[in-house]
Amino acid sequence: MLVPLAAALDPSVFNKINASEAVPASWEERARKAWEYYLEEPLVKNCVNSWRTFAVGDEIKITSDDEDVKSDAALLADRLNISAFVKDMILQLLVKGDAVGFKRYTKDGKDLEEVICVNPVSVKVKYAQGQIVEVRQYPDDNPGIGEGLELPVDQVLHLKWDAPSFSPRGNSLVLPAFQSIELLRDYRRAEQAIAKRWATPFRLLKVGGAFGQKMVMPDQ
Repeated sequence: MLVPLAAALDPSVFNKINASEAVPASWEERARKAWEYYLEEPLVKNCVNSWRTFAVGDEIKITSDDEDVKSDAALLADRLNISAFVKDMILQLLVKGDAVGFKRYTKDGKDLEEVICVNPVSVKVKYAQGQIVEVRQYPDDNPGIGEGLELPVDQVLHLKWDAPSFSPRGNSLVLPAFQSIELLRDYRRAEQAIAKRWATPFRLLKVGGAFGQKMVMPDQ
């Protein structure tokens, strides 16, 4: 009776064990996939967080030989929450391969009002001769739709990970592991499907019960 149950295993659970399509073609899709892995795979999160801690430590410290400058800089960093900004930028840089920061000035243009870590997936950048010449931001849920919002280039900080100067976007730290992670997920799904298929026959062998038109007696 166990033979037909084993034969009834759904072969489709093994269909996805093919890593050839694990790496999306577009940069935006790769960035989204890398972020998904960071959120859902503990090993990826631990690796990225270790890199971030190595890069910035527990906090950003302001230092200067001039005590007045040091005090003013510390007050500014505290007001703008620079520590959180830097940590967010490093996280985006490592996971998605890109980090986009935007500085907003006060209405009179004399002082910084805030610094913002922008989702790099929502931003389109253009380079010419290695220099950024245009930055546009689009809604996160409709990237690339419409003309977007043009951001002043001189107020934008664009960082790229593991990419040459002529490349408009960087590469995720997670990218080399894409295929391995997809294979691991496929094996998990296959393992769960197999366990689910065998749960019923093992239960019948232990406690007995009706299976179709037959009555299974438990092991004595």
